[in-house]
Amino acid sequence: MAVNTRSLKVSSKQKIELVSTVLVLILTLLILAPVPLFAQPAKGANKFLGNITTWNAVRPDYLKYWNQLTGENESKWATIEGTRDKMNWKGTDAIADFSRKNGIPWKFHCLIWGSQYPRWMDNLSQSEQLEEITEWLDSVAARYPDVQMIDVINEAYPSHKPPPFKNALGGDGATGYDWMIKIFKMARDRWPDAVLIYNDYNTIEWNSEVDWQVRMANAMKKNNSEMDAIGVQAHDAWKIATSTVKSNIDKLAATGYPIFVTEYDIGESNDARQKQIMQEQFTMFWNHPKIPGITYWGYIVGRTWRSGTGLLNDGGAERPALTWLVDFVKSHPEPPNDYPDLVKEVTVDVPSRNISFSPLPTGMSDNTINWQIFDLQGRAGRASNGTMLINKKPGIVSANGCFILKTGNHYSKTVNEMH
Repeated sequence: MAVNTRSLKVSSKQKIELVSTVLVLILTLLILAPVPLFAQPAKGANKFLGNITTWNAVRPDYLKYWNQLTGENESKWATIEGTRDKMNWKGTDAIADFSRKNGIPWKFHCLIWGSQYPRWMDNLSQSEQLEEITEWLDSVAARYPDVQMIDVINEAYPSHKPPPFKNALGGDGATGYDWMIKIFKMARDRWPDAVLIYNDYNTIEWNSEVDWQVRMANAMKKNNSEMDAIGVQAHDAWKIATSTVKSNIDKLAATGYPIFVTEYDIGESNDARQKQIMQEQFTMFWNHPKIPGITYWGYIVGRTWRSGTGLLNDGGAERPALTWLVDFVKSHPEPPNDYPDLVKEVTVDVPSRNISFSPLPTGMSDNTINWQIFDLQGRAGRASNGTMLINKKPGIVSANGCFILKTGNHYSKTVNEMH
């Protein structure tokens, strides 16, 4: 945990006391009447309705529609460590901070993928590759211990993009999936509470790939893999009869794994046709008891990876499919869901850190004092005993983003930011 303080500049003791009073007043008002800027259609629903970043940013209108977030490219290994041992966390930090501050789950996409991986891996020996894979997972886990969902492996179907360095993880081995079992075990060791997902495309569309996914899932279960769920991208599902798509989902669900729809989109420029497909297929997704959440892959017209998939024009005009989607989800907040507790809030054990205040509240001089943590909605951060003892012992806290510290009857003169 790194804590930064932004001091409110004052010129007198009276101004300091005035600021303290204002902070207390703001906190009180926020406790009594917290009003969200947007109300997502799936807020409070039995499933999440998610989306992705738009050209490496989260738009101001995001929370009007979505309550789960995935980075399109920000968290891929090649993006973060394109140059060996030089990490660029900026994009994923922004995703994590946005999700924490707004109380929505986010997914790390992805750990291992044979497409957007750093090409310097190609020149290493297998032992060096394993060292780098381990270092990569360790680095991600140290920075994002509280991430709720992770695409651990992306697109490992043989003709898709299995990693060329899979032999460093044991290769296919006796099970046919040894390297996959190993990387899921490595992920579980680092994220004991996260939902660990295998993510791929065509696995609810085309028979040969559906059958492979079933075989793989059964093998993972038989060999006690740490895999928690199957992610189906569903990019081509809109081209196929909804009854066929549902039948394929049922085949995957029969393995015992929950199914996340992770990258759904409808590549149809005709508004009426896109709406019709959305009505048919999303209704099926939303009402399928084995699907705990759906993520649509991009929503701004002209800023998605495939033509015709956008749902909202840059100026704010909704395509009919989006208008229908919002109304449908709002009016169906309790769809059947066999996995309602699959995505849980993660509480992180945060080590103690020094926090310097300028100025300290009146009468405060000791830097080993019990502080309570409040967010800007007046909600107390959950510590192991309701407080956090600075500089003395760690507390278990779930406060993230901007917060206010309080001890006794005193509030800090600073608004602090925790990462």
